[in-house]
Amino acid sequence: MNKFLRKILYGFELLRCTGRMPAPADVLIDVLIPVCEKDLEILPLALEGVRRQVCHPIAAIYIIAAPSPVFEEFCRVHDCRFVDERSVLGYDAKSLNIQVPPPNGRDRSGWIFQQLLKLSGAVGDSEYFLTIDSDHLLLRPHTFLTRDGRTVFYGSRECHRPYYEQIERLMGFRPASRLSYVAHKMLFSRQELARLRAEIEQRTGLRWDRAIVESLDRTELSCFSEFELYGNWFPRERKLQLPWRAHSLPHEELADYETLRRRYRLFYAAITFPNYRKSHRKRRKQ
Repeated sequence: MNKFLRKILYGFELLRCTGRMPAPADVLIDVLIPVCEKDLEILPLALEGVRRQVCHPIAAIYIIAAPSPVFEEFCRVHDCRFVDERSVLGYDAKSLNIQVPPPNGRDRSGWIFQQLLKLSGAVGDSEYFLTIDSDHLLLRPHTFLTRDGRTVFYGSRECHRPYYEQIERLMGFRPASRLSYVAHKMLFSRQELARLRAEIEQRTGLRWDRAIVESLDRTELSCFSEFELYGNWFPRERKLQLPWRAHSLPHEELADYETLRRRYRLFYAAITFPNYRKSHRKRRKQ
């Protein structure tokens, strides 16, 4: 499906679903946020959005990162649990050594590693856990699991072909969803993740994380999405996909959470402050 058609379909879905918020299940969930030091500026705002806008009781919030007194102190101050990222999979990002050659040459080891951390399902105790990008702020209430047991997946207009090609290489099917599952946040079931990992291993004969890494197109800068993999694989009859209005902003627009909520919540359900929208002047200071 081309980007123009996807945009039209997204518009129709958005109109159809406007104002439609399914009743949330009263189920305890964990929240997992893999981070690095550059995320600390916006992370407190993301946490406030989670605590105020997630429509489920939260058992614990886990911050997954490389060992650092800075993160340990952050977790103490913000009532989160720190997890050493090396303890989750038994290795760190550097062990992956995923280098994209020129002209787009870049080390993508950390980007792939944080996706594998989520798919491992190895952090936390609740059956369901929410992962959310550290620069993503929820401004309106969000339901992730309905009372009738369906998982809510929020959809975007993104259409990145290499994601779908990687899923086809790994799983043997080509995704056909009208919306993208790449929307900065996703609720995972540990039971369903165990089924997914087992299916990957049965198909490939490799440990699931090694199979994913081996299936990557290493000439492609953005070659894998854990959200697209899980969302497209998840049983159709037990999911509800909703388009959700979000907006990216430059870091010059940063303010306290309540100011941002008042400023943008009438138009957007969430906002994001991506690293690539930092000004050149600000980058030179870092």
